[in-house]
Amino acid sequence: MQNRIARSALPLLLGLGSVLATGLSGCEGGRAPTSASATEATPTPADLGDCADQRRGFKNLYFGDLHTHTSYSLDAYFFNALTDPRMAHRFARGVAPLPVPATGSQDVFTPGDEIWLDRPLDFNAVTDHAEFLGGFISLCDQSPASQALCDRLIGQGIRDDIRAIAAGDTPFQTQLLQSLVADLPTSLVPWMQTKQINDAEYQPCRYTTLHGYEYTSNAQSQMFHRNVIFRGDAQSVPIDVFPAVNLTSALLPQNANSDWALFDHLQRACLDRPGCDALTIVHNSNRSDGRMFLAAGEAAGATVLGDLSGVPLGRKLFGTDVFVPMNARDAALRRRIDKSFEMTQHKGQSECAAGLSGAYLANDEGFDPGCTFEVDASICQGLPEDPAACAALCTGDAWSDPSFCGWRDRGQNVVPACAVTGPDGRSRPPRGGDTTANCRSPLDYYRYAMVEGQKIRQTLGINPYKLNITAALDTHAGDSGNAGEQNFRGHGGVLDDEPAEQLGFWACADPSQDPRDLARCENRSFVDFSRPLNPGGITGVWAPANTREHIFDAIAAGESFGTSGPRLRIRSAASWERPPSDICQRLASGEDLSLSGMTSMGGNLPMPPTADSRPWLVVWAEQDPEGIPLQQIDLIEGYLDADNAPKVRFHDGLQRTQAPVRRPDPTSCAVAVDQHPESLCLIWQDADFDRDRDAYWYARVRELPSCRWSAYTCRVEQQVDCGALDAQTGQFPADHPHVGYEGCCAITQTATGFFGQPRFDTIEERAWASPIWYEPQ
Repeated sequence: MQNRIARSALPLLLGLGSVLATGLSGCEGGRAPTSASATEATPTPADLGDCADQRRGFKNLYFGDLHTHTSYSLDAYFFNALTDPRMAHRFARGVAPLPVPATGSQDVFTPGDEIWLDRPLDFNAVTDHAEFLGGFISLCDQSPASQALCDRLIGQGIRDDIRAIAAGDTPFQTQLLQSLVADLPTSLVPWMQTKQINDAEYQPCRYTTLHGYEYTSNAQSQMFHRNVIFRGDAQSVPIDVFPAVNLTSALLPQNANSDWALFDHLQRACLDRPGCDALTIVHNSNRSDGRMFLAAGEAAGATVLGDLSGVPLGRKLFGTDVFVPMNARDAALRRRIDKSFEMTQHKGQSECAAGLSGAYLANDEGFDPGCTFEVDASICQGLPEDPAACAALCTGDAWSDPSFCGWRDRGQNVVPACAVTGPDGRSRPPRGGDTTANCRSPLDYYRYAMVEGQKIRQTLGINPYKLNITAALDTHAGDSGNAGEQNFRGHGGVLDDEPAEQLGFWACADPSQDPRDLARCENRSFVDFSRPLNPGGITGVWAPANTREHIFDAIAAGESFGTSGPRLRIRSAASWERPPSDICQRLASGEDLSLSGMTSMGGNLPMPPTADSRPWLVVWAEQDPEGIPLQQIDLIEGYLDADNAPKVRFHDGLQRTQAPVRRPDPTSCAVAVDQHPESLCLIWQDADFDRDRDAYWYARVRELPSCRWSAYTCRVEQQVDCGALDAQTGQFPADHPHVGYEGCCAITQTATGFFGQPRFDTIEERAWASPIWYEPQ
């Protein structure tokens, strides 16, 4: 299904490039040397204001979304052209509905319904793609005729090719368009409009808007995306966004997609300018095939994509990439700008994945059971060649197996572990010889990448991967903060607003063929499509007040956490002395414990006072006031062992409910509250601590099991009867009311035909607190 944009679209794209070429251009040029200002810096603290909830010595809890796309994004425009940044903010504030296209329609310009956010956010960042930002809405929204022309020549092709786009493959025509306009000021006006809207919607103390955009870097299906977030108002923010493409990107992809181009740009355009500050939030490392966080050592670890200026043209066109070693200044620049990590979002969580731990895992008893949550692409398939850790998961029981055990969309939702990883876009699986096939590496996931950075610090003196935690939606429909499991209708507009699109469907190799006509359907298969997607998460921050400066500073300092959607509350702190008896109440109250000598989450433990000192960690968590009770608190630690090898150890359920834990009711999805706690508090000492080795600790709190969105759809809303499937086709009869809901069933083929078993997908919603770090001098 790749590269199916109509041939008639190419002249339009080329003509567009010719028209735009008459404009002004401003090139970034080659990679500049990193200046001494790249050393890690702390923002100047925000002034104490006059917000009514501000209390000296205390912090308040605020919730927000840091990853929203509107019609100003080149892809979202053709998914749901009805939204813009102002609508996203007003939806997030809960003061206005959001229009969405009619379900079942491909018309992205005509509203069919409205949705509301029932729980307003405290802060929000609209982060449209920097690449051709606002381009389509500027060019196509001149009249209904221009809309129709754009949609016919470009939009339908993008939607037809969405499986490839969702995997990170950008069609060549789209790459060409982005390259043609990369150095032209096409984004100046839309970016200015976005900043003006952000400033107009900003209500200090009540609702904070943050200026930002997404740097969307892809290479051969490998995603290494970052959201850029600025601290100040529009006057202090750079005049334009910085895209991940340049004039040569379409033809010379090896010279595109450099993280360091973004870091260098932000230093020149912002950090070196008075009054400008920025940070980046890494997201979807779970789709980077080992590219986002490279391993330490000779293979790739201390390397970056090099500057190709001065390289002969023939080598640029036909040769391999050029690499240079990362030095201490490079590491310091990345540490200065890369501040946070989006732990979960619409495209799955990036904490860990079942079957992927390798030599990192220190536990003898096996994998962390929490790593089955919302896995985007699984290496566990219920097959003999699965890693050993998968055997206890995919048993063949569709009623109790994790949802990913039923996926069959190979290369998309079912992938192998990477045999080769690298920074050049050529990560690949162990067999087949496909250099562009998707695969997964342990370093695609947060806990392993963070400890790998500690190993790099042994060489460079600084950990370039030291990131705190947030979470977000990554919606492409403008519905900031809309993270609920019930009534979930996707975040991709017309792409995933129908049951077949969300749950999967039977398809033929030739899209023009009918999957019900078995004799004429070539390579018939069940396409999972959007089934691994989920409603996404939100970010919580502990800050003195709800202002831009305070929210930004909290994220930069790691006084932040991410949740999978519910408004769970969590805080952690550490010290060398046993915490006082009232420490749990003090954490719950929002007291700034740094004033009493403790280290808050996101902070660095000082050197221990004595040789035998061991750190004490405290974790307090509380349920969503409108949610369900808690199940347990887990603690994950990363450290370098005596051989300087990076290791991760999970401590499962250090504090947990004492009542029996049951799955929700399969008919109503009701959760038995019983005697489960509203809050939990853990006080724990690390008895195995080594003062000479780097370490981190982060806390994770989990709710009781509840229904996943797919269970609400299949079990509660539709009450799908999988026994009604046609044994000849594995589909519901054409006149059946559940046509399109085949993905509610685990479908197997036997000697007598297809057989469907009902699925019951449950999840344990959760929150992750930013780590507490230890770096011995």
